[in-house]
Amino acid sequence: MKSESEIKEGIVKKYDDEAKEFDTPAWLALDNDVRVPEPGTAHYFVARKVAMALSLCKNQLFEILEVLEVGCSFGQMTALLAKKYSHLAAMDISPQSVQLAEKRLRSYGISHVRFAVDDAESLNSYPDNSFDIIFSFSTLRFCPSPEKAMTAIKNKLHPGGIAIIDFPNKKSPWHSILKPILGIKPHIYDRLYTRGEAVDLFKKAGFNVDCVKCFLFTSRRLPSFLLPLFVVIDFVLERLPFFHGFAGIIMIKGVKK
Repeated sequence: MKSESEIKEGIVKKYDDEAKEFDTPAWLALDNDVRVPEPGTAHYFVARKVAMALSLCKNQLFEILEVLEVGCSFGQMTALLAKKYSHLAAMDISPQSVQLAEKRLRSYGISHVRFAVDDAESLNSYPDNSFDIIFSFSTLRFCPSPEKAMTAIKNKLHPGGIAIIDFPNKKSPWHSILKPILGIKPHIYDRLYTRGEAVDLFKKAGFNVDCVKCFLFTSRRLPSFLLPLFVVIDFVLERLPFFHGFAGIIMIKGVKK
């Protein structure tokens, strides 16, 4: 069994290697779009996650908030958050990913995001009690100690601050059935969560759980020609009491006590 440091080294290597591969002038200019060059299904997937997260804090005054994104990767979500928040920080454990995210956003005129290389389990780059909202997309699933990451996130929030974090749903047929059938390898050092496990993670860290959303039956790997059909499937199944619990993503809004 690998140690926590070995797991983190493996994650850093994987995403550093990917970032180095993509870090070319041609890739940065591809599609002339600040969004990471991906198929339309992936763009839909990313946009839905960010839109759902923003909807959970829609009553906040965007222009005055201090906001942090934990696990920014190549800036997929960061570019969308930057349209809403003028005081936005973003970090990732992969130095090459941070470099690429910053380069990509700067090349499209987004210069107000403060990037840092950091560990989600400590967030040492930031003072305690310094953020109003912390977002984290597809990051805690890779942390060897998600409990440490939740504590770090709580510590960096003001009292009454909001954490919005998503988790892959263990009950989703995509994760439990379809990916193995299709021969798709799991993400490196990944873990899936039930709704109860994700909620407990928040509560044990000292958050009040304000809202839990299960959504997205569409995988980012879905062929683009099927996207119109799955947009309808998402719309219908996310609203049905029984079926929505099998969606691919669990998103939780917690409030620091």
